[in-house]
Amino acid sequence: MFLSGRVAIVTGASKEIGAAMAEALAREGAAVVVHYALDGDQAEEVVARIRAAGGKAIAVGADCSRVGENYDLVKAAVDAFGRLDIFVGNAGITRFGRFLEYTEESFDTVVGLNFKGTYFGAQAAARQIVAQRKAAPDDAYGGRIVFSSSVAGVAGVIGLSAYGSTKAAINFMTEVLAIELGAYGITVNALGIGSTVNARNLRDDPLYAEHWADVLPIRRALTPADSAAALMYLVSPGASAVTGATLMVDGGQFTQCRIPSAEEDRSRAN
Repeated sequence: MFLSGRVAIVTGASKEIGAAMAEALAREGAAVVVHYALDGDQAEEVVARIRAAGGKAIAVGADCSRVGENYDLVKAAVDAFGRLDIFVGNAGITRFGRFLEYTEESFDTVVGLNFKGTYFGAQAAARQIVAQRKAAPDDAYGGRIVFSSSVAGVAGVIGLSAYGSTKAAINFMTEVLAIELGAYGITVNALGIGSTVNARNLRDDPLYAEHWADVLPIRRALTPADSAAALMYLVSPGASAVTGATLMVDGGQFTQCRIPSAEEDRSRAN
């Protein structure tokens, strides 16, 4: 287990992609803080699965759009496990809406969590990791920061002007933080996550998986496990020279910019 003795935070980890990430980290030996905003019961279920498999985890609630609560989240990790090595900024929200009708409330909600929350979550984590690095400069692992971005951050999607802008900002932030934090042994990367089968997408389109399988080069929609597997590469010792990158986990979607007709109809309807 290559993460034995390491400690990770995964924001937005109570379900789906975040839960898959938390459980994958635990399988490789990391103690994991399973963050949630509202779904405390689901977060505890993730913790229970990790512990049942022999891992270590706690659930911690926080509103990541509030700067201080990001610092509280890091403190909870250190109080429980003594350190922090990996920060996965996965928490985010999608609110569809055409640009001409988009509201200030929706904009503030999306930007406040997706960008502000990710920015200050990374800052809180980085300060802790830098302090550890100064105390133990010979620790070859350093630290890892990974953000959940989106294919919508590199390609325009109707109805996602605010959401896509936050993900594009995360991609750019990834590059800048890689430069600023590299001297401390911290790598910073993002995952450009594509069309993934989840509860929200299935609620909007019960045939979501089939529709995306028709257009993606890999001939299937993505699953949370795909993002978790990509994360595990980026936090592995073998990825110590990979930083400042947005790794596309999109089934080849960005190579061709095709979407199902049902998805286009849904986007245009909002």
